[in-house]
Amino acid sequence: MDRSRWPAGCAVVFAVAGTAAVMYALGVLPEPWTHGYISEGGVATSPRDGIYRTGILALAGSLALLGAALRRLVPFVFAMLVTAGVFGALSSAVSCTPGCPLPPYEPSTAQDLVHAGASVLAVGLAVVTMGAVALIALPPALRRTARVFSAVTFPLALLLVIGLLAIGRGLFTSVLERVALVPVVGWVVVTGVLLRGLPKGVVPAQARLAGRSKAAARAAGASDVPAAERATAG
Repeated sequence: MDRSRWPAGCAVVFAVAGTAAVMYALGVLPEPWTHGYISEGGVATSPRDGIYRTGILALAGSLALLGAALRRLVPFVFAMLVTAGVFGALSSAVSCTPGCPLPPYEPSTAQDLVHAGASVLAVGLAVVTMGAVALIALPPALRRTARVFSAVTFPLALLLVIGLLAIGRGLFTSVLERVALVPVVGWVVVTGVLLRGLPKGVVPAQARLAGRSKAAARAAGASDVPAAERATAG
């Protein structure tokens, strides 16, 4: 677990710093916490679009770093979180146009669709990974944390999808978008802190099983040597 502590700690720092940067960037927009999408902080006309994009990039990095910290425990979780980080970085690189128009109620450009698609995939993969961690055999503290945050995140994410499809842009979706992202970032931070505090002796179940298999194979090989010698002598 020593090699997991550094990426876990960096994931916490990146998540906190990224969230602070995004909040600061949104602070100059008109009524940032009640109207409009979060992505509007990154449009070219925003006074702090560079800060916003840096914040999103830091959040994307926190996902990849958390994946690196979990790699020795669950390799496929590493792949999912790194992929989520890649889509998050794409969301940072390609901003939406002013107003961030989304279908089906507003005409969208290819740039809007790329940005929205990358953002949805990044957050969606993070939420799915959270659910996976809640179910697989990991240290109990990690499972319990994922279960708690999943119980909060999944209903909010479902409501947000329904709101985007049934209502579109409005107060409901703008506020819900902000609320739904809080537990996702919270899970990254808390999981990173827990990984930093796990005992050094924690070994993945897969590694333990592999070690037992190798030991059994060595024992079987060693027992075959005397038998072969006896057969040769006889």
